[in-house]
Amino acid sequence: MINKMFQVFLIAFLLAGCGMQQAAPSYDEMKKMMTDALQTEDGKKALRQMLTDPELRELIILEQPEVKKSIEETMLSKEGEDFWKKTFEDPKFTESIAKSMKKQQEDVMKELIKDPSFQKDLEDFFSQPDMQKQMESAMQSANMKEHLQKVVEETINSPLLQIKWQELIMAAGKSSEEGGKKDEKKSEEEKGGKGN
Repeated sequence: MINKMFQVFLIAFLLAGCGMQQAAPSYDEMKKMMTDALQTEDGKKALRQMLTDPELRELIILEQPEVKKSIEETMLSKEGEDFWKKTFEDPKFTESIAKSMKKQQEDVMKELIKDPSFQKDLEDFFSQPDMQKQMESAMQSANMKEHLQKVVEETINSPLLQIKWQELIMAAGKSSEEGGKKDEKKSEEEKGGKGN
């Protein structure tokens, strides 16, 4: 019987020992395990994948105060100002910028026109007697002619139209060149026909 009690006690002791959970690793143990895991090929691969994730890269880049500061300094510097002036002289660049902003500008104007308070402000502004007199005199003045001329010039120089103007000029040049060749060919044929 003592033998059986000893066996039951031993089994209970073993079960209790197996049932005990191990305590959580300390900070130093966890640090060592992470360092060891990162130094393996699988750890390096996981880290590379994590760094190529676009969302993580965006967070890392945008939250860096040095990056923000350097962008501000670059954009606001004399060299940055010169760069943007030179860049905006390119008709293709200005056309693409104007096209990219066109939708937002249209949306803003549409929202303003729908806004009752904006409509009321416009009505009040244009219905003022002084404003009506100014509009009448402006429409009849020489300055209006100059203004219309400027508007036409600005329209011609518009980044959105410059590319179209270039294409039209090139197309007109090609068609006149082709027409000129046909006329020369006809005149040569006529000279050749008259000489016989």
